Amino acid sequence: MAVNYYSRIRFAMNLMPQLTEASNQKELSRVLTVLAAGSEADIDMDDMDLKKNYTLHACLSHCVMMTDFMMEELAKRYPHTSFSHSYPGTVKSGITNSLTGPIRLGVKVLYSVMTPWILNFRESGERHLFQITSSMYKARNGSVGSIPLNGGLDIAVGIDGVKGSGAYLLDWDGRPAGDMAVINKYRDMNAGPKIWEHTMTAIKKATSRKRLAEDDAQEEQKRREQHAAGAPNLAGWRAG
Repeated sequence: MAVNYYSRIRFAMNLMPQLTEASNQKELSRVLTVLAAGSEADIDMDDMDLKKNYTLHACLSHCVMMTDFMMEELAKRYPHTSFSHSYPGTVKSGITNSLTGPIRLGVKVLYSVMTPWILNFRESGERHLFQITSSMYKARNGSVGSIPLNGGLDIAVGIDGVKGSGAYLLDWDGRPAGDMAVINKYRDMNAGPKIWEHTMTAIKKATSRKRLAEDDAQEEQKRREQHAAGAPNLAGWRAG
């Protein structure tokens, strides 16, 4: 969840001053997070960080749904920047090159069977470059610095069903994605503001001096316990 959700939002928030300045200078200002738009499912609004009931399936659902609504919340607060959550499709990127044995063989067989539905990394990159530069995915309050529409293309419909709303859920081919029945169910539960509040609180807690001091104290206590137990001098470990 840290990699797929929290760190991405933190990364975007850290860059918002620069992105805002870019829009002020009439330059392109976009945020694109590539995860799994379209894989929306039910989430636990009382356990957003899954501290009580963590499973891989729940992790996926929460990361997808929370990303969806955070793109919308960010677009409301930064209307001169466009925000998109994209599903890349199945991309033959070489990520499985480190696999060995039967697993690697199985992946190769799967790739051969699914060849008609697999994108190579170049095409995937080109499609995402289009998503992050085209006027089709304009910011809420304009589309400065972006590439003009051509070929009969039109402004995309945002997550809220409004054309050009500044927050988009995109399939592998750049078309609108998202299970709107699930999204609207949670919109009626005021999910957007609640997810924003939860996320900002989590980031603040993770980066607070108190949290960092507590982590340092725990690490120091761990080192002392290892030393007292006669722990071996492993590489990178030195008794205090």
